[in-house]
Amino acid sequence: MKNLRSIRFGILSMFILTGCGSIGNESQIEEQEKKNNHTESVSQKDTSNSSLEEKNLVDNNKEISVDNATIIETQASFVVKYENARELVDDSEIAVEGVVVSTENYVHIDKETAQGYPYTKLTFKINQVLNGDPSLEGSEILILEEGGYITAEQDGMDEKFPDLTEEELKETYLITLNGHKPSSKGDEMVAFLNGYGKSETDFKTNFDYYSFIGAYQAKFDYDKKSSKYMRPAENFDVMLKQARTKADKSFVEEEVEVEEGINEEVTKLVNEAR
Repeated sequence: MKNLRSIRFGILSMFILTGCGSIGNESQIEEQEKKNNHTESVSQKDTSNSSLEEKNLVDNNKEISVDNATIIETQASFVVKYENARELVDDSEIAVEGVVVSTENYVHIDKETAQGYPYTKLTFKINQVLNGDPSLEGSEILILEEGGYITAEQDGMDEKFPDLTEEELKETYLITLNGHKPSSKGDEMVAFLNGYGKSETDFKTNFDYYSFIGAYQAKFDYDKKSSKYMRPAENFDVMLKQARTKADKSFVEEEVEVEEGINEEVTKLVNEAR
């Protein structure tokens, strides 16, 4: 089984998993972070009909406005790069099609370091099981997705910078992975998932959960215009304009071909299951 290395976030001092600054350059992750078994978590729920980023977060009955939250884009490269649907099916416990019923901000805090890592907890209703346990069809599961909202205090800034004011510690940030925002309520998607305990990077919670096997590589949002399931991708138009050599341009064109191919395969997987 291929493993995705753990993804860690930080506001003022981030753990970055890549050095992808130019076309065609991808750094390899040399070492894996050790999982800390002593953890605690903060959960903040979005009970509205709108997406999480448009509403307020509630922490200990105190509202935190995130309408103007600072967006911080973390960069990550992956040990495993999924280029076709078969690889995703083989590496996942279940492959499902469905809709995000609700979202909830979830901050995982390491007690030893007081460092918080933001996730978005998705309540996901399964419409179709494409691979895996067929009894899950029609049920709801919880998915922890990398990225989400976190306050400076949750990020451990009170320990690192004791002179910060209470107002500064309450400042809220939206952490995105390679510029891709977490899922929102109402999103229709195909998800390739593993349950808790399948990866050595999993951490304990007071609920059972699934996670995407390759972060956003393993989720495909339904596009109504094309009637296809498409995963988040780079802005290839911009990359082509920035390409300085034929080799760079060829690299981008190959990436476009890979994305178009895997989107077609996942869409076919859904259509054949109906």
